[in-house]
Amino acid sequence: MVTSPAKQSLRFTGMATATLLLAGGLASGFAVQPAMADDGDILPAAPQALQPADEVKTDQFIVGIKDNTVQAVKAAVEEAAGNAASKLGVAAKGLRDTATGGHVVKLDEPLSAVEAEKFVQSLRLDPDVAYAEPDAVMQIAAAPNDTYFNEQWNLWESPGGIRATGAWDYTRGEGVVVAVVDTGITQHPDLDANVLPGYDMIANAADARDGNGRDPDPTDMGDWAPADECAVDSPAEKSSWHGTHVAGTIAAAGNNSRGVTGVAPGAKILPVRAMSFCGGYTSDIADSIVWAAGGVVTGVPVNPNPAKVINLSVAGASACSATYQNAINFAHNSGAAVVAAVGNSNKSAADFSPANCQNVIAVAASDRAGARTYYSNYGSNVDVTAPGGDMRTDPLSGILSTYNTGTTGKAEPAYAFVQGTSMAAPHVSGVAALLISAQGGSLAPATLEQQLKDNARPLPGGCTGGCGAGLVDAAAALIAYDGNPPVAPSPATKITDFNGDGKPDVLARDTAGALWLYPGNGSGGWLAARQIGSGWNVMTAIEAPGDFNGDGKADVIARDSKGALWLYPGNGSGGWLAARQIGSGWNVMSAIEAPGDFNGDGKADVIARDGNGVLWLYPGNGSGGWLAAKQIGWGWNVMTAIDGPGDFNGDGNADVLARNSSGGLLLYPGNGAGGWLAAKQIGWGWDVMTAIEGPGDFNGDGQMDVLARNASGNLFLYEGYGSNGFFRSYQVGSGWNIMNAIL
Repeated sequence: MVTSPAKQSLRFTGMATATLLLAGGLASGFAVQPAMADDGDILPAAPQALQPADEVKTDQFIVGIKDNTVQAVKAAVEEAAGNAASKLGVAAKGLRDTATGGHVVKLDEPLSAVEAEKFVQSLRLDPDVAYAEPDAVMQIAAAPNDTYFNEQWNLWESPGGIRATGAWDYTRGEGVVVAVVDTGITQHPDLDANVLPGYDMIANAADARDGNGRDPDPTDMGDWAPADECAVDSPAEKSSWHGTHVAGTIAAAGNNSRGVTGVAPGAKILPVRAMSFCGGYTSDIADSIVWAAGGVVTGVPVNPNPAKVINLSVAGASACSATYQNAINFAHNSGAAVVAAVGNSNKSAADFSPANCQNVIAVAASDRAGARTYYSNYGSNVDVTAPGGDMRTDPLSGILSTYNTGTTGKAEPAYAFVQGTSMAAPHVSGVAALLISAQGGSLAPATLEQQLKDNARPLPGGCTGGCGAGLVDAAAALIAYDGNPPVAPSPATKITDFNGDGKPDVLARDTAGALWLYPGNGSGGWLAARQIGSGWNVMTAIEAPGDFNGDGKADVIARDSKGALWLYPGNGSGGWLAARQIGSGWNVMSAIEAPGDFNGDGKADVIARDGNGVLWLYPGNGSGGWLAAKQIGWGWNVMTAIDGPGDFNGDGNADVLARNSSGGLLLYPGNGAGGWLAAKQIGWGWDVMTAIEGPGDFNGDGQMDVLARNASGNLFLYEGYGSNGFFRSYQVGSGWNIMNAIL
C-alpha cells in the first residue's frame, strides 16, 4: 500500500515475507524461516509509523487552471507558479500535463513541508488557479492442483478465507481485464500466460531506473534503495516485487500443476508501472488510472485493452486530491471499478488516499481467523474487508503469491508470503473480475460495489473501528447472482432474447413470408427453430430494436409497403402482443437500424438513412414512440450495409457498424450522446456477405458478436473482440439463402 505524500522511512509497514519458494516448486512441503521485515529484523509486534518525516521535502506540484484552453494554459501556469515561487526565492518550470487537465510544475529546489504549504496557498490565491496541490509521492502497501494451493488459506479456509472455490463453479474471470497500478511486473511461469502488454508510466527517467521515462515496458526494475535515499535516516531497502505479488493474487494461472492460483485465474492482468524506489508520484499514478481505463494520456498510445477493474495497492496519509478524484471519476464513468487498499497504520481510513476518494472500493485487511489485522486502517470509509494476513506468530499466515528472488535487480521467479492491506485489495479485485465475467463482461462499478457489499459476511473474528460490509465472500456473491433473474442489461446492450430464457436469439423471414425464431443456446449455436408468424412478406423492412416500449421484453418494428411503421411488442415467450402503428412516411428511408440506446437516455432508439444519404436518429421515448428526430450524419449512401450491434467496443455506449462499397467494415463508436467518435476499420472483404446482423452476445463470452451470410447461404458467427474487431469466425449454419431478412 502507499502511505504518504512524501518519502517514507519504510515502504512496507506491517508487511513481511517468509522464505522464498522457487518457482520450480518443491516436491512436498517447504521450510519457512521467521518472518523478516525488509531491513532484516524480526517483524515487530506492531507496525512502524507510516507518517511522513518532518525533514522530507518536495519539489513537484500539480496546478489546475480555470481557463484550460490551449492558448492560455502554458502562460497561466508559468505566471502563477513563477509568482508563487519567487516569494520563496526559488524558480519554477512546467514539466507536463496530466491526463485529467492538471499541470505538473517542478521547482529548482525542494521545499520543506511548511514552505510547500506556503507555495500551495500562494498559488490558490491566484485568480487563474482552480486548484493546487503537492505532487505527492506514494508508497506501496505492500481446489485446483497448484502445488501450494493448500497454503492459500485466504482462498478456501474457514473462517478467514473468501470461499473462492465455490465461485469457480460459475466462472474463473474469463474475459475481464484487471489493471495493476504498481511497481510493474516480472516474468513468472505462473503469471505470464495471463499478462497483457502494459506500460511504464513513470515520467522521470531517473526514477524509472530503466534509462528512460514513459515507455511500453512495465517490467519491475526493482525498488531497492540505499540507506538515507528515501528520507533522512531511512534504512536500506530490498526490492519488494510488490506488483508481481499483487498480480499473482488476482490472476495467477490455476490448475496448471504449478505454484499458486489467483482469485480469478481466467482474468487478464494489465501491468501499469507507476511506482519505483521511494514510491511514486500522484501525477504518474493518476495518469496510470486514466490510461488503464482507456483514456487519453499525452505522449502515450491509447491502451487497446481497457480494464474493467483497477487495483491500487497504494496509500498516502492525505486528503483525496483533485488529481486523484478526477482520474478516478474518469475510470468510474468509463465503466472501470477502482479498488484501493486503505493503508497499514491502524488509523482511520478516512485520512488515507486514494482509498478516501469518492467512487473507490476501499479495502481493509483481515487475518486467518477472520478478524481485522493489527495494522489495517479502519472506519466508516471502509467498504469491504479481505485477507491481508498476520505473520507475527506464523509465517504461513501471510498471503502466498508470485514473487522474485532478487534483492536489488530481478533474479529467479519464486513465491513468497507477504502481509498488508496491499494483499487485501487484490482479493477484492479478483472477486470483482469473477462477478463481471459472470454477468457478461460488463458491470457498472456502482452495481459491482453493491453486490460485493450485499454478499459480504460478518468478520468471524470481529472488527473494532469499522470494517465496512464485512469479509468479501466470492461464493456468496456468485451464488446470489446466479440464483436471481439476470440483471437487466445496460440500455446500450441490444436485447435480442425473444423467448425469455436469458440467451440472445435470431429471427429470420423466409421467401414465403414465414417468420422463424432460432433460439440461441448461449454458446454460439441454436436450439430447434419454430415458426412464430406468417404473412410477413408485406413488410419491406424488419428490425429488432430491443425493448422499445419499456416492458423489459424484446420487440420488433416493421415497415409495410405503404411506408407505415409498426411496433410488435414481444410477450417474452417468443410471440407478440397486438401490433400498433408508430409512424408513417418511412418509405423514404433506405435503411432502418436499431443500435440500442444511442443517445444515453436509457431508452432504445432507431437510426435511419434517407434517400439522400442523411442519417437520422429517432430517440425512443421508452413507451413505444419517438422524440424529435435529429440528423447525425450525411454521406451514408456510400454504405452498402448498416447495422446496430449494441455496445460493440465495450465502453458502455451503443455503436454502429457499416460496410462501404469497397467491402470494408467500419466501427463507428457511439459517444453516448447521439454522436460518434472516430471510425475504425475492423474488417476487409465483407462485400461477399449478403446479410450482416448483430444478435448481441451470441456465444456468451461477454462481447457483442456479428452474424453474416455469404452468397452460398452459409451463415458465419464472428466473435466480437471489442474495438479490436473479431476474435475468430466459424460457420454456424447453411441454407440461409432462403431467408430474405435476418434480425
